[in-house]
Amino acid sequence: MKYGYCMDLKFLNEQERALFDAVAEAGFDYVELPFSELSALSGIAGLKKELEKIPCRACNLFFPPALKIVGAGMDSNGIIAYLERMLPLAAELGIESLVFGNGGARKIPEGATREEVWANLRLIVELMDVYAGQNGIKISVEPLNRTETNIINSYAEAVELTFGLKNVGAMIDSYHVAMENHTYEDVVKYPEVLHLHTAYPTGRMVPSPNDPAGTYDEFVRAVKQIGYNDKISIEGAIKNPANVKAEVKAALEVMRGWFG
Repeated sequence: MKYGYCMDLKFLNEQERALFDAVAEAGFDYVELPFSELSALSGIAGLKKELEKIPCRACNLFFPPALKIVGAGMDSNGIIAYLERMLPLAAELGIESLVFGNGGARKIPEGATREEVWANLRLIVELMDVYAGQNGIKISVEPLNRTETNIINSYAEAVELTFGLKNVGAMIDSYHVAMENHTYEDVVKYPEVLHLHTAYPTGRMVPSPNDPAGTYDEFVRAVKQIGYNDKISIEGAIKNPANVKAEVKAALEVMRGWFG
């Protein structure tokens, strides 16, 4: 298993240097960065230099907020242009996995139907499949809880949306599973999981050895049952920024205890 940590790009301006350095020093295998923020960089030389310390193997937050991806104003040409520009950049940076969450951008807007938005999303993942294949990248659709979006709230929906595609599939975030009170039955039924996120559910915090016993048992059991052995990223906040090194190191040790 490869262990990663989700963070934004503030470390490029020294604002989040402590977290970035702590993750690298603790022995994480990679960082997971927001893909849409990469699109706003004027150049990537500085980022490449930083990533010599620890690579970026995955990215989340696929689309920039300004790009309309569903509904009456869906910008198909803008989506294609974005894929044409950004997927080669991902490959250049050594990114292997991209996560399509974007809960607010993909939600069913007022005046639209679920069927219309589903068709929009299916077109998007079909386009993603083409460009991901051309650049040797996998893209995973992230099921999000209902406080974040009103469509694709379960793993089964993500599997259905991406059915038949070679380079786009579904992922699991244990936080969202907990928020929705879902089980992992569908994960076992459809085991082709492309990526994992995790966090302690209450407050969406980093895993800790002090978390209640059994918190992650169903998640870990399902992951082991399907034989997944790729990337898992923490997507959770530090409890005490003054204790960032210890919390990050402890979180990594917790996950290694799950999978070795």
